[in-house]
Amino acid sequence: MHYKLSYLLSNYSDRYVTISQAAEITGLSLAETEKQLNKLTELLAVTPKKKAGRWFIPKVSADTWAYLSVGNKLAAPNYTEDERRALIYLLSFSEFEELSVFHFQDFLAVSKGTILADIKKLRQQLSRCDLRFDYSRKTGFVIAGPEEVIRREAQNFAARLLQTTNGKIGLFNWLDQQELTFYAQVRDAIVAATKASNLVIVPSRIDEITFFLGFAYLRVTTHPVTKNPQQALLESLTAYEVTQRLAKTLFSQALNAAEKAYWTSVLMTVYQGEIQDIKLDFLLSCSSEVIHRMENLAAIQFTNFKELLMNLFYHLVPAYFRISNGFYLPNVLIDSIRSEYREIFEFTKEALLPLEKLVQRKLPEEEIGFFTILFGGEISSQKMAQRTAEVKALIVCPNGISSSLILQSELKKMFPTITFNEANSVDQIQSISEDSYDVIFSTVGLESKKPLYVVKPLMSPLEKNRLINRVQEELLIPGFSLPSANEIVDALLPYVQLKEGVTQEKLYKVLNKKMNRSIERKEDNRPMLTELLTPDMIQLTDEKMNWEDAIRFAAKPMLDKKIIEPRYAEAMIDKVKQFGPFIHIGKGIALPHARPEDGVNQIGMSLLKVKEPVLLMDDEKHPIQIFVCLAAVDNEAHLRALASLTRVLSNSQKLDQLLNAETKEEILTILTEGENEE
Repeated sequence: MHYKLSYLLSNYSDRYVTISQAAEITGLSLAETEKQLNKLTELLAVTPKKKAGRWFIPKVSADTWAYLSVGNKLAAPNYTEDERRALIYLLSFSEFEELSVFHFQDFLAVSKGTILADIKKLRQQLSRCDLRFDYSRKTGFVIAGPEEVIRREAQNFAARLLQTTNGKIGLFNWLDQQELTFYAQVRDAIVAATKASNLVIVPSRIDEITFFLGFAYLRVTTHPVTKNPQQALLESLTAYEVTQRLAKTLFSQALNAAEKAYWTSVLMTVYQGEIQDIKLDFLLSCSSEVIHRMENLAAIQFTNFKELLMNLFYHLVPAYFRISNGFYLPNVLIDSIRSEYREIFEFTKEALLPLEKLVQRKLPEEEIGFFTILFGGEISSQKMAQRTAEVKALIVCPNGISSSLILQSELKKMFPTITFNEANSVDQIQSISEDSYDVIFSTVGLESKKPLYVVKPLMSPLEKNRLINRVQEELLIPGFSLPSANEIVDALLPYVQLKEGVTQEKLYKVLNKKMNRSIERKEDNRPMLTELLTPDMIQLTDEKMNWEDAIRFAAKPMLDKKIIEPRYAEAMIDKVKQFGPFIHIGKGIALPHARPEDGVNQIGMSLLKVKEPVLLMDDEKHPIQIFVCLAAVDNEAHLRALASLTRVLSNSQKLDQLLNAETKEEILTILTEGENEE
């Protein structure tokens, strides 16, 4: 049900109203209003009452409206233990009323013993972040501790509850019990204030910010934040104007400066798209540094640097404020990302060190996953950049820039001959000319005259193959498609005889399973670290030399094997002279490399360990003890091997072993151990 219908249900229940009146009250179109009223009566299982062209508005309770708000058919939720603890916290956090064990029993519909057990575990959980969950007859249950920490935990509990249907029902139910229109008022105030400043909230995050502000509504004045270390920065942002508008709209008394700065930082966690605040240029510099680190760590070069820089910056800004506040951002695709982009995930984690230093917190894997998708999509798209495109496609994803990037990355790999326009939200489609695209790929169903393919942001190998076959059949677009298992079996059946007990259906299943396994293991064809750094590619020397000779000496095994041409070694040296000591990836390790067109015949790696550190560019800040020369043929083939090397170098114990190794055998043993940790 549309949340705006609450305005009608709250103020006009048990009355007849015309559709035009209902539309004016809700702010919805006539057609949408009628659609919502029909849906309401259907879910309530009542017969629509109409008289003289007017609709009768039924009376709906707070808990019923909570069920309907999430599309549930009036089935009371059976909360899990985690959901109960989160709701107990948030109900107490809101301080709308004094709460006892009985209140929790009534709201969650469980026994007193269950509630007492939940409270005990909640107290243990909160003690780990120096919070207390106290009770007295006078105040009921209250949360005690630093206000910023109390709010952080509230936001994180709300974010997790929003991942489940029951969790959403619980959140809606508590706000609806205060006032049926409470959620709608808070949401509409946020949207209006944001729109007035020409900012855009990620559609999937609007619930999160609405519930957080709704539950914190009283605390803003009763437990205000009194200081903010980023006060000056936050007051300079466009989002601060949004907070000032919200303060006037929602609160009867003025908020202090620190409180307004706090909510500005919260709002910054959910904005998407262009951000032009000059005071955020330090994050633009951080984005540039992250990209350069990614290039150095993964030995790649991004050709469209400016576009990548802005994409990264637009994602890094909200991430900076989320991580600074300690807010949790759910990423249901994190396991798939780690599997699909395993090597890139590890490089991204290392590349994001500048952001980690800025926020002074360890970056959550969920956040690293979103940045991984951005880099993975860019690496994949560069492979297809030179192909001629004949069909233009529009990508529609209402879940924000991160999910859009995931979808773009997947589709570009699958359909290299299609030109994909910038990802758009559902609301933006109407402003885009239909002449500018031929087909739509969307994560939600849409009404469109153009061919529409509804897809997931991250698809399984089988789903990818089915989509490729369908697009090829309908649009005649060449992709990387395999025939389906059914097509292969059907083609072979006229020429083979099945054994007794083997059915055609069984053959389909066996072949389909093998094909999917083959697709899933496509990356396994890339060489492993020890397949490149074989004994004849490893050298140790106690000879003293300058950094240029060290690179030439390190590259010699590849030159002898004709993996590279003589000019490649000089190109590696020239890159350092041109761009500085970028090949120093830290910890006494250098990764000399150049472009494939500089003289690479095939993929290769060679390693040189010197006894006395060599000063890169004769600079004492860059002492190098191990040179690993890389000859890459593209941006992807070497990533598996390089990721294994990165794991070794990121492990302080193995790094020490490598730096102290005195034989090829010791080095190979260390590298093999790192490789086996995949």
